[in-house]
Amino acid sequence: MRAYAETTHRVDLKRQFKEKQMGRPLRKDVNGIDVIRFAGTNSTDTNAGIILKGYFAADSGLNADYMIIKQRGANTFVVLSAAKDTFVDGETITGPTSSYFRTGKLVAGTPNAEGEIQMLAYLAGGADASVTAIAKITKRVATDFSGNRYTWEMTNFEDSAADQIELTLIV
Repeated sequence: MRAYAETTHRVDLKRQFKEKQMGRPLRKDVNGIDVIRFAGTNSTDTNAGIILKGYFAADSGLNADYMIIKQRGANTFVVLSAAKDTFVDGETITGPTSSYFRTGKLVAGTPNAEGEIQMLAYLAGGADASVTAIAKITKRVATDFSGNRYTWEMTNFEDSAADQIELTLIV
């Protein structure tokens, strides 16, 4: 019989060279409000969803009507232009084809190069408060390009036509 010290312990290569996980990705519903897709698609809330600006040549350059389809990383998203969305309701299986999906990475300024998207949020205090570009977002925490961390929620400001991301600084 072999002693414990003589036993060979194999380590799975996937576990040994595991890539860093992004942690707590966005889900369709965050705190009771839909953040994936938006108005007229899979939600009874006509204002639901995070709307992004994005630049994709296949969609004629800069557009401000992109919605999140899936989160690929902390700052990378699969998005779809509202103009290309054919999804009717939450029960319909058919929807937009994957050829309309675009993958974009968050940037601080207005998107002006292929694959750039911009997510804007407001500091607590309403739509007139300062606008902040988001560099990274998870289910509970958003980080701006200066490294400031915030908790966030979707709210509908009184003078807003759609839900917006409202930030509260983490001290």
